Amino acid sequence: MINAKKKYVRCIFMIGLLIQCMVCSRSDSKIIRIEVEESKFTPEYVHANVGDTVKWFYNGNGFQTITCDGAFPGTSLPPGGESWDASVSASCTSFSYVLHAAGSYYYVSKFHAPTMAGRIVAESMLPVELNDFVATTIKNEVILDWSTSGEVNNDRFEIQRIELTNNKTDDPDDLSFVTIAIMNGHGTSNLSFDYRYQDKNLRTGVYLYRLKQVDFNSNYIYHLLRDEVTVGVPAKFNVSQNFPNPFNPETKINFEIPQDGIVKVSVYDVRGIEVSVLLNQFTEAGYKSMEFNGTGFSGGTYFYRVDFRGKDLEKSETKKMIMIK
Repeated sequence: MINAKKKYVRCIFMIGLLIQCMVCSRSDSKIIRIEVEESKFTPEYVHANVGDTVKWFYNGNGFQTITCDGAFPGTSLPPGGESWDASVSASCTSFSYVLHAAGSYYYVSKFHAPTMAGRIVAESMLPVELNDFVATTIKNEVILDWSTSGEVNNDRFEIQRIELTNNKTDDPDDLSFVTIAIMNGHGTSNLSFDYRYQDKNLRTGVYLYRLKQVDFNSNYIYHLLRDEVTVGVPAKFNVSQNFPNPFNPETKINFEIPQDGIVKVSVYDVRGIEVSVLLNQFTEAGYKSMEFNGTGFSGGTYFYRVDFRGKDLEKSETKKMIMIK
């Protein structure tokens, strides 16, 4: 007799999408979950796709002839579903079935019903429901925001980026995106969640972003940002405070130049002696970042200076930094 207690385990098989095109071998695939009532068959749940071959294993000892044809008493199947007959025993423990349609499949044993009977429910499932995916640019930082109104089997989001500044194509099929960060998903939930990622210290250029949403079965869907993102040229010359500060032994020095020109970045000790030159060359306009490594220097106070000479602009700025050892 089928145990009255039913075990339902919800899983899905998700196929990757690129914008609105499915990336899979079957154009008629549908995302589904399959729940199987507890019986003498395992597994009690299956994750599959319409068109997949599903395989069950018999755990009993006796001989059983299982049917699901919609005509035999106690059986039924959804429109589009294919009927089956399977003989199982201790020596022939498994049978396979090609899932042609979502819906409820009621099966019985021809000779031992209702001792051997049950139901398989194949339900169409939605993947992660992404509401908005937008980008905001602040100087050389791009802030990505997106939200979900429901998540199914969601393991993570991979944030991917490509610089298009010198690319001759913007066709997503021909672009090589790079994963720059990973954010964990919320598994399966009908709640709404907000996500944010800040992509900092970008150089002047044109960028394109996409999200790769990956489920716990390593299947994935791409969500492409609608528009390209442009990080423009700074409006004025600016030198930021190094970070971290104090530091040991490395720190970054960020500065902005509004036009092309000669840039020199130097480090001085407290006596005003130049101890390091980080940069001294022609540099294109934009947001720049230099790294100072204090290995080999003694701890204490230092100064860094950025000198800029452009076509019609000359600027210089000095700031203090502290190295701790």
